Amino acid sequence: MMYYVKEAMMMGVPADVRAVDRPVNTIVQKTAKEGVYIGRGRKGWKEGMPVNGRTVGHIVGLTFVASEGKQIRSRPLSSREVTYKRYGIEALCERCGEGLLSSLRAEYAEKDADSIYACAAVRACYGDVKDYQIGDRYLKSFLSVLHAGLGLSKSSVCRLISEIGSDYKGMHDFMAARIKDMVTESTRVVIDGMLKQDSSEVNSLSGFSFKGRIKGIPDISIMMAMDPLTREPICLKVYKGNLPDFKNYPDFIAEFGLDKGLLIGDKGFDFDGGKAPFSGGKVGFLRPLKRSSKKAEELGLYEGMRPLEGTNGQIMCKEAECDGAHFYAFRDCARAAKEEADYRARQSKAGEWEQVNYEKRIRTSGTIVFVSNVKLTPKTVYEYYRLRWTIELIFRSYKCIESLTDTREHSDESVLGSEFINFLSTILTVRMQNEVAKNPALLNMTYKEVADSLSSVIKTSADGRRWTLCTMNKKDSSILSSLGL
Repeated sequence: MMYYVKEAMMMGVPADVRAVDRPVNTIVQKTAKEGVYIGRGRKGWKEGMPVNGRTVGHIVGLTFVASEGKQIRSRPLSSREVTYKRYGIEALCERCGEGLLSSLRAEYAEKDADSIYACAAVRACYGDVKDYQIGDRYLKSFLSVLHAGLGLSKSSVCRLISEIGSDYKGMHDFMAARIKDMVTESTRVVIDGMLKQDSSEVNSLSGFSFKGRIKGIPDISIMMAMDPLTREPICLKVYKGNLPDFKNYPDFIAEFGLDKGLLIGDKGFDFDGGKAPFSGGKVGFLRPLKRSSKKAEELGLYEGMRPLEGTNGQIMCKEAECDGAHFYAFRDCARAAKEEADYRARQSKAGEWEQVNYEKRIRTSGTIVFVSNVKLTPKTVYEYYRLRWTIELIFRSYKCIESLTDTREHSDESVLGSEFINFLSTILTVRMQNEVAKNPALLNMTYKEVADSLSSVIKTSADGRRWTLCTMNKKDSSILSSLGL
């Protein structure tokens, strides 16, 4: 109620006038004279309503003039605005976040959407930021100027995260809208999963995966769909840590309607255990076979290979079909030569040379064989194979650049809400990486080097309204200029 009373009393007073430095415990009111405002002190409270005291001064031309004979107390440091703010990486994040905030506002109330976006931006810009640190990072960054007036205290952020997780429909509808905007008939999204440590004993999502059982640390499982061209995450869902990917995959594609998805699995992917969603052929999978698999030998995939288009003869390939499955074999000639040389060196050193084993070994050296339920060209398969590393980089962005390798939340709702914010942070991070990668002036620098330089760019304000860049070195200035910031 106090908030609305204050708003009513200051209605019609411009924001720059309200921001003028004046005595504590005062309000600003309009006067009949144009451009003149009075500052009145608080006398107390009566029946829950504030009672104004005498006039303590006037604001003329954005300057507070104290009334004659009044003693003005300076505002304590704890209540003063931060006028020394980090600017560089926040400005890049703001540019790359165009459209994301409007998408959030289409689903959530404006104030909630702005708070969610600010939390995600803070994590994208600063990495390992705990919930109680978000408000401090926000106030000390230019995000608080670009998105002013947000309350991001520890309690506010924790409550926000829990409320996001409680509104499962809101998260789903937001991601469904992204799918509608980003996925077309010709798009085949890439789907993969990852594990994230979660040692909470309170939520029901924490569980021991196969890897987690070995480490003795429970996990949660996260499945994510990505655009293979832009590397940008499209949608995400959190599952129990003790559920393997092939169990989660049918539910994931059914919930989001991704009937053109392609699951890029590893050698341990249990195709037989999760066969149902792939039966139609639209939803695909692509996984490598173990070198010990006899299927490649049975199909003669190691013989009669031909150069793969666009690789200058360095990659050889062959494809075959058997029982409705499509097999694709590749040989990297440079890798094969290294593997053969290493094998010869090891066997010669051990004095265990056997010609039969050597000939058997060189048949498979430098090779990898994939199996899929959809018909693809060898070049497409090879590009998806190379994309596998890109996916790992995206997950590394999720877990390392943002230092989100473990979840600090406890209830189910808090885990879901926090992962939703982390999902938004990853979108911003990938967009910033793409922005840096496509800039010809920054080709010799890694994203981390650019981000570190931008993080040292500062803006200050002497009056709380006009912001000025601080002097910087030539390198930082060049980066800022090349990015147009």
